[in-house]
Amino acid sequence: MFRLKNIKTLLLTACLGLCSAAMVSCSDDETPALPGHGITEAQWSDINDVSIEGNTLVYEFEAPGRWVATTSEPWCELLTPSGFAGTSSLRVKVAPNEGQYGRSTDINIQVEGYSQPCVLTIRQGEGFLEKGDGLYRDVNEWIYEFMNSNYLWNEHIPDLTLDYSLDYQKFLRSMLDGVASFDDVNHDDGFWLNGQRQAYYTYIESNAPVSRAVGSSNTDSGMLIRASILGASEDDPCGFAVMWVTPGSPADEAGVKRGDFIRKVNNVAVTTTNYQSLGGQVLNGNVTIDLNDVKFENGAAIITPRIPSVLVAKNTYKDPAIYKNSTIITENGKKIGYLLYMGFHMNYDNDLIDVFNQFKAEGIEELIIDLRYNNGGHVLSSTVLGTLVAGSAHADKIYARTVYNATRTAAGEVGEYRIGNPVNPESNNSYAPIANALSSSLNLNRVFVITTITTASASELLINGLRGLGIKVNLIGTSTQGKNVGMEGWQKQIGNYTFVFYPITFYCENANGFRDYADGFKPDVEIDDTNIYPGDFGTTADILSGYAISWASTGNKPSVSKARSSMYDNITVLPSPDEFNEPLTRRLGGSIIMRQ
Repeated sequence: MFRLKNIKTLLLTACLGLCSAAMVSCSDDETPALPGHGITEAQWSDINDVSIEGNTLVYEFEAPGRWVATTSEPWCELLTPSGFAGTSSLRVKVAPNEGQYGRSTDINIQVEGYSQPCVLTIRQGEGFLEKGDGLYRDVNEWIYEFMNSNYLWNEHIPDLTLDYSLDYQKFLRSMLDGVASFDDVNHDDGFWLNGQRQAYYTYIESNAPVSRAVGSSNTDSGMLIRASILGASEDDPCGFAVMWVTPGSPADEAGVKRGDFIRKVNNVAVTTTNYQSLGGQVLNGNVTIDLNDVKFENGAAIITPRIPSVLVAKNTYKDPAIYKNSTIITENGKKIGYLLYMGFHMNYDNDLIDVFNQFKAEGIEELIIDLRYNNGGHVLSSTVLGTLVAGSAHADKIYARTVYNATRTAAGEVGEYRIGNPVNPESNNSYAPIANALSSSLNLNRVFVITTITTASASELLINGLRGLGIKVNLIGTSTQGKNVGMEGWQKQIGNYTFVFYPITFYCENANGFRDYADGFKPDVEIDDTNIYPGDFGTTADILSGYAISWASTGNKPSVSKARSSMYDNITVLPSPDEFNEPLTRRLGGSIIMRQ
């Protein structure tokens, strides 16, 4: 009886189902399904993130008819799987994610009488989910491989949950942020200002690089400018003070020089309201500019126009490492060498040796190295310059030592760079310019170095390395950046693109084992020239050069003259957009070791 009754029930249900299907079919023939899904006022997004701990989600929406919601994943439970026309609530209970990876599922809401379902995605994993398009998985896997083995703070890399679908820049940033979440163990990987990390030092570049090295080709006017008012009032003259001109650039060919004052661009006067747009035109090139000479009398600016206006083109040029070298003969007859060095680049090491041969031939007794705009470069090039300063008295002594992560250190890996010794950790066939530099060296017991916050990495390695040898390094300017770490450069061809990866992989120590300069090297004579009008490099017209020349000439540490600096107190430097500072940051920075 029980079986017969159930069979009858099943037959009746089947008949009703067929009738229902027939009715729906007839209804569809009479009333075609409407296009789209019909839902309005939905409170969800296409992709909806939920925390890894799980949560109950409630979304309101308007439905024009009965609706049914479905999903295939059991961890995403639909508490309201259906509803009626009008204002409705979709309630979804998401279970905690105890797995290693993120997960996602689609919820389909089908409204009666409409042809398509409304689809929303639930995604869980605290930001480390499949949020990208997956084009750079191979690159990201390569990044992970090297970070896991070589990053200076690699111990937490295996603990990270990462999204390999992101583009390579975002993937790298998520990895660095992930390591930083462990008590900020990688604090030294980055430039800090006012307690905030401004950027990580670790970076990657491809065929469309995020930075350009010294020696790379640039296509613009070739200068750095600073928007300034020559006084305390907005009614005082406004324009652009030229801070540097790259040798061989269009600006250099047009006769523009450091200390020039630009008051008009394409015959439009520079004002406090248009300086950002006009400054961009000056930097880009193909403009006509009015140049002026500036001098100060009793604190007031005297402006003398240079006529006629000049056309500054936009051409491609090479950015060299050496901007200026000269021999200064002081009133007491002392000969002082001056070097404006903008970046440690191996392509210019032989040129650097030639400069020191010239210094040596001219019999210089003191040396000023201007690193105010030098944010680093190759460790080998830093060793060349260290050898040119230190000389044979320090031959084969340790100039710099690289200290790697705990795993590599335990395996006995360490790098040493020595004065005049071409053998080094990164070149199988040694590096000849280091040896060649020894015969061109000046054998100095002291050197004067001009520094600013831009002075970083391989520049700071020079300061630290020379001090480790017992050479007196006198600093003039402001504190250096404090980059006591370096990176190894690894290159890989993936598809049609070349990627070069520069992770922070070592600390920089000197011969005494000192590396504690993450807060920067503080100057012996502190002068901030930000609000001081620029004078020609390597002359007393430039305030930083002037103090260095005075110290080198007399041997007496100068005191900062308030009378001297007060002449420039009325100069107002206007806020600079990022475009104005781009020439400062586009060079290859760091203490770089290149790996095969």
